[in-house]
Amino acid sequence: MKKILCTLFAVASFCTVTAQTCLFHTGDEKGVPYRIPAVVTAKNGDVVALSDIRPCGNDIGYGRVDILQRVSKDNGKTWSDVETVLEGSGKGEDCGYGDACLVADRCRNELLLVCVSGDVPYWQSKINHKQRIVCTHAKYNKKTQKWEWEKQPKDLTEMVYHDLLGDQINGLFMGSGRICQSTKIKVGKYYRIYGALCTHKGNYVIYSDDFGYNWKVLGSNTESCARYGDEPKCLELPDGSVLLSSRKDNGRFFNIFRYTDEKLATGTWGAVVASDKVEGGIKNSARGTNGEVLLLDAVRTNDKKPVKVVLQSVPAGPGRTNVTIYWKEIHSQADYLTPLAFAKNWNGSFLVTDKGSAYSCMTLQRDNTIGFFYEEEPNYYQMMYKRLTLEEITKGALKLK
Repeated sequence: MKKILCTLFAVASFCTVTAQTCLFHTGDEKGVPYRIPAVVTAKNGDVVALSDIRPCGNDIGYGRVDILQRVSKDNGKTWSDVETVLEGSGKGEDCGYGDACLVADRCRNELLLVCVSGDVPYWQSKINHKQRIVCTHAKYNKKTQKWEWEKQPKDLTEMVYHDLLGDQINGLFMGSGRICQSTKIKVGKYYRIYGALCTHKGNYVIYSDDFGYNWKVLGSNTESCARYGDEPKCLELPDGSVLLSSRKDNGRFFNIFRYTDEKLATGTWGAVVASDKVEGGIKNSARGTNGEVLLLDAVRTNDKKPVKVVLQSVPAGPGRTNVTIYWKEIHSQADYLTPLAFAKNWNGSFLVTDKGSAYSCMTLQRDNTIGFFYEEEPNYYQMMYKRLTLEEITKGALKLK
């Protein structure tokens, strides 16, 4: 029986659990597209997955867009019915809500969602008619076993555009998927969280020490940490430094913020590096999309040595096809001391799908499987969920610690 279970979806000679579920089906009775995945694992083990539903048939700013939710209580094997988290009105400041960014607090059964809102598209956003940014929180109700979201989202637009960035930016949004929460830096009640911004003038990273109610800029608020970066994500590195991973043609931009004082959040960004320009760096074809970057504790199977491993998902191409997870072992600080050191010498890759595919994100589930939530053809797109093992992703080289 054990052999049957391990080889049902086997790759080589190691055990895998690969199974695929369509969480949101474009082409269903609603006849409208679903887009943009976000997923986290809550403290109680619930896996919470969010997706846009787009009655307007287009991006935020073109009409009504809602954010929907499904929850799994068994590590992505089965899922709850669809629920609405935020519903757009089709006009005005609450015209639509989309491009969800999600984080689950590591100490409490609380969730934070940051997203885009409003009635103007990103590239048409102007200082007097902005694409807006809002947030909402959820707490878990033990009696109903449901996540209860705040009824009215908090508007962060003026805080981010004016207070943080000094009205120098005409349009911005936070990179969709998973917001990063520190494992090391705690100021007050919560561990620090990081959100990466895509703006008309490049990338900025903002952080919050009160779980998303108030934000500050990490580093300079006038000098971008990746001037030509597109949709970005953040990752906390093993020493507490902060990695920026940003979409670009043919690869990723990487930069690293190193603290001089963690509590005061002082420090400096390094020199941004293009992954496709360095030896052994991530190279994909054409523009692709954003993806997810995740750090995990692992063990090498050949010598039982503990290592860290970084996973980065992105379409390998050509264009929006062949979503792939690239992986790199981290042995010491030397492997990420500079953005260049981090960008070089990735160990391998794993093809998640050979179909047309685009945005993706991932989460470590309580049973030590990796939940991978992504967009896949046909019908532009189906919102698909796979349960993967680190052994499968690394072709047996690593397993989770």
